[in-house]
Amino acid sequence: MKRMIIFIIFIHFTSTFAREILAHKTQAKITLDGKIAAPEWPAAIFQSDFIQMEPDPGKPSAEKTAVAVQFDDKNIYIAFICHKSYPDPVIARETRRDQLVKQDDVVSVVLDTYHDSRSAFWFMANALNSQVDARISDDGKSLDTNWDTRWEVRTSISDSGWRAEFAIPFTSIRFDPQQKTWGANFGRFIPKRLETSYWAGETDDDFRVSRFGVLTGLESPRAASELHFIPYSTIRYETFSDERWDNMTGLDLEYRYKNNITANLTYNPDFATVEGDREQINMTRWELSFPEKRKFFLEGGDLFKGRITPFYSRRIGEINFGAKAIGKTGPYTYAVIGVNAKRTDDNPLTSRDESFAEYNLGVLRLKRDVLKSSTIGLTMVEKRWQNDYNRVLGLDGVFNLPNQLYFTTQLVVGAPGSFNKNYGGFLRLARENNIYHYHLRYTEYAENFKESVNGVGFITDDDRRELDSAVEYKWWVKKSGIEFLQYSSNYNAYWAKTSGTLRSWEIVQEWELYLTNKFSCAIDFVRDYQLFEKGFHNYDLELAIGYNTEEWSATEIAYQFGRNFDLDYWMATAETRFKIHNKLSVDYELRKLHFNPDPDDESTWLNIATLNYQFTPDLFVRLFTQHRTENDRVYVYGLFGWRFKLPNSAIYFVYTRDDFDRPGLARGNNEIFFLKVAYDFGI
Repeated sequence: MKRMIIFIIFIHFTSTFAREILAHKTQAKITLDGKIAAPEWPAAIFQSDFIQMEPDPGKPSAEKTAVAVQFDDKNIYIAFICHKSYPDPVIARETRRDQLVKQDDVVSVVLDTYHDSRSAFWFMANALNSQVDARISDDGKSLDTNWDTRWEVRTSISDSGWRAEFAIPFTSIRFDPQQKTWGANFGRFIPKRLETSYWAGETDDDFRVSRFGVLTGLESPRAASELHFIPYSTIRYETFSDERWDNMTGLDLEYRYKNNITANLTYNPDFATVEGDREQINMTRWELSFPEKRKFFLEGGDLFKGRITPFYSRRIGEINFGAKAIGKTGPYTYAVIGVNAKRTDDNPLTSRDESFAEYNLGVLRLKRDVLKSSTIGLTMVEKRWQNDYNRVLGLDGVFNLPNQLYFTTQLVVGAPGSFNKNYGGFLRLARENNIYHYHLRYTEYAENFKESVNGVGFITDDDRRELDSAVEYKWWVKKSGIEFLQYSSNYNAYWAKTSGTLRSWEIVQEWELYLTNKFSCAIDFVRDYQLFEKGFHNYDLELAIGYNTEEWSATEIAYQFGRNFDLDYWMATAETRFKIHNKLSVDYELRKLHFNPDPDDESTWLNIATLNYQFTPDLFVRLFTQHRTENDRVYVYGLFGWRFKLPNSAIYFVYTRDDFDRPGLARGNNEIFFLKVAYDFGI
């Protein structure tokens, strides 16, 4: 009996420890302008006392921030009042949607709408009304920045600081209508002080959902369903095609069932507005992974993230039609994808079979909440074509343990073939927060694992038993002209599973020093051994000097040299980002790579430039261009975009030009002019 009383007292104190904020229902008509007028917030109770996550964990924020929440039948409203005591102006540079990071003055809202201590929706804005939204899972371990929804923010700036008003429609987020309380946190980043602080109290990560406070008083509207009927039409002119003029129509359907499930159907989708891949310099012998940019595959991509990738959507080429559903019911989160696609000649498995023109692919992802904030998961992928199939099964677990310990594991098996030759998996134990990190990982891949999975997944290597460990620490010095000093090291080795032969070892050492005057310097040293046709002893030393790298406008130059697969090399890099004026920004990267000797003519110059002009956050012009001298390829991508009735209605005008060498033929170029109109008929 005594133990039961102690247990009840323990539960009581731990359950009431979280900070609470009360949301008031308002009858006032809200004018979203960032001014936070008293008549529009008549009953709101502002809370302050934000606590630093860094640089001084647990201490009160150096600048006062106040936040309040209210709602009506359609929206949740959040108001921020951000004071500043220093004379420098508020820092606000980023104007593009979904590009914002903690380099401007920003405020953030994070809502755990299921109150499950694992998942949440994140909204962040700077003083220029620039927005970013994302979906969080695995207690902050996974962040899906490709998730996009409709919401608004307006801000105002004064000499004493700045203010922000958020309006988030209930229909834009998923939630359980029966849940009377939500988890919540509100944050602020101040570049002037390199300070991150949160309302809910001390935390060790920006998205640690299990440490959120509690939002009470909400009366969520009755769960409703929505149908979005989104047809599109395109006109295309291509100089390299025999049929230069082309037009196409397609259809996207999106059905949201009671804020819990979102289903998508796409027919004849067009991805011509997707920007080409950014050039990468690959000094390894492994295949490079490129990010997914096609809208159909973006939402829910976080559910498939893992150290081992059983589903890699870039393996899918041109789609005839596809369907997808994502949702959460009780403790289960799930995603289902099905597509019919055209055969591609570069697919690792199907390229060897020319007897079919298309294939079907299905994906199932299921996650189950366990314990306080942990999950276990199942992934199934099957690809079928005329005479064959490729199937992958994966199991995984993410376990958040006491004392900032985290255990993750994954097992993936490919088919056809025997289990003992087609499996791969790992075990990883880590302890980490925003100051330090250390982990130990063991990985094992069977000898046919890569071939058995890569028809639908992404595996760079197999036949290995691997040990990996790392140590990282960040010292906030805050004196003698030094802001912080950061050190990290990684140690890795793996052996052939079949023979026991040592195939590789690697040691990585990195130091970074950031000064009060905003200059920084970094030193990275890598020493490794790799066994291919023979053993190679490689090394790499990089020295970098930067200015203002903790803010949006930044410049960095670097020089590195070393030895790579019996070739001496050096590489010089310069990167900068700045604003010509308030609406026009420039990103530029220049690299020069030189090998000695250079038997395969791999020395190259690489120029990459991006210009963005934002008339408004949703009306913009973007120009992206890159040139690589190794193959003398020039690529230009220009986009004029207008997004309205967010997030689905838009008009895009695209121009691309690709100049390239053709083996045995004259140099060619291809120009494409493309107009796309999509409109969301919401029901």
